[in-house]
Amino acid sequence: MKTKVFFDEFKGNKMFAVWEVDDQGNKVGDYPLFSLGQKKAIALSNHLEDFKDFANSARATAESKKGK
Repeated sequence: MKTKVFFDEFKGNKMFAVWEVDDQGNKVGDYPLFSLGQKKAIALSNHLEDFKDFANSARATAESKKGK
């Protein structure tokens, strides 16, 4: 799956949004895969290493399920 970051707005607030995109980089679907406002983005940035560990663990789990 190809993804791309867009800086969107929701009710006048800046949002960090990750969207699935097509081969030309255009958004796919009506909603982002996930989005964060400034408060959550700051909180997440305080725990980036933990987040990376979580993502790597999830990736490993998904890849092991493919092999079954």
